[in-house]
Amino acid sequence: MAFLFSPKARAFADESLESYLLRVVAENFFASYSQLSLAIREELHELDFEAHGAFPVDLKLLNVYHAKLNSHFRMRALGLLERLLGLPDYELKKLALLKSNRIFSGSFSAVHRGGVDIPLSFIRYSAQNELTSVPVCPYCLSSEPYIRQHWHYKPYQVCAEHQCELLHSCPQCSASINYLENGSVTNCLCGYEFALATTAKAEELTFLLSKSLINADPVSSNPLLNVRSASQRFAALVWYQDRYSEGTENVFRDAVLYFNNWPKNFYQELDQVTLRAEQKLIDQFNKTPFHHIYGDLILRSQCLYPYDKEPHFIYLALMDYLELLVQSNPKTTKPNIADMLVSVAETAVLLATTNEQVYRLYQEGILKHAFRQPLRQRIDPNAPIFHLRQVTEYKSSFGANSIGMYLSAW
Repeated sequence: MAFLFSPKARAFADESLESYLLRVVAENFFASYSQLSLAIREELHELDFEAHGAFPVDLKLLNVYHAKLNSHFRMRALGLLERLLGLPDYELKKLALLKSNRIFSGSFSAVHRGGVDIPLSFIRYSAQNELTSVPVCPYCLSSEPYIRQHWHYKPYQVCAEHQCELLHSCPQCSASINYLENGSVTNCLCGYEFALATTAKAEELTFLLSKSLINADPVSSNPLLNVRSASQRFAALVWYQDRYSEGTENVFRDAVLYFNNWPKNFYQELDQVTLRAEQKLIDQFNKTPFHHIYGDLILRSQCLYPYDKEPHFIYLALMDYLELLVQSNPKTTKPNIADMLVSVAETAVLLATTNEQVYRLYQEGILKHAFRQPLRQRIDPNAPIFHLRQVTEYKSSFGANSIGMYLSAW
């Protein structure tokens, strides 16, 4: 049954799935990946009719996260392929980018590999019609000719091992380098060998960022670089890009500079918004939605959902600011900025819980609505209904940076 020869070398821990399959192509003397995939599909047809159709003929569609409806069949097909190649269980599956149920910064979907969640928008060549390169480090290729998975990540712009810029285009013909398109790890379609190329020395900031995406820097004072969770480092980059990039080419390098002054620069920005709050009022503060003054600040601070055990440093900084804002503006007969209205969705973020939990807090009378609500009508999760003051004070009653349930489960 095992008509294929597995590569002599086992998969490298940081190798991409597509790179490993191209090594299978070379070991089995196929002219291209498409020939290999057709042979695999014929074998899988005998083993599992359902799974054989889930194995793509196109290399750039191979990874599991590309499967829209049948990702479980794709995983089954990889398991069967492991048997055909005589590989240990999960040898191929551990290389795959899997679908993730986590959300970055309120709206950005994710993929998962090796315990790390990565924003899908950060994956180079994630869409079939996306015209981009998958750059390489010529010095890495000269030592071990395989594609490193982190070369697929857009924030990874320089080689963390050789401290040089990645090679995006062929020095000989200027074509974009993309092994998913030309089916070769080491050579361009024109025949040029990438390992012979030289690249410029990397800038310090981009080098530090690339290095941190592989391993955190515990001695750095920059939270983007020293936070232990790689998923949280990616989340910080998503938050910064979404909030400040405006199409800037050097957004990831600028992010390193920005977080060097964290949270001072963030608080200065929020202070400016707070000082101008009264100028934006169209009614009293206790009838003004929070997002009318601060935009989607709260919702975007939900850097990762479901939450980690350790809250994200951006979320913690915002919670500290809002708590101080409430403390600095005590309750008076005249409404002030601490009396602004937050929605169910914003309250869920502030309490680091779910919308359903917030509805229960409301039904139990723990959270009081600002306006009388129609009976037997579910509250719109985006409608401003609770005062920022009561939500913040309720959260603080559970201690600093509490994460979890505020009522027992049903």
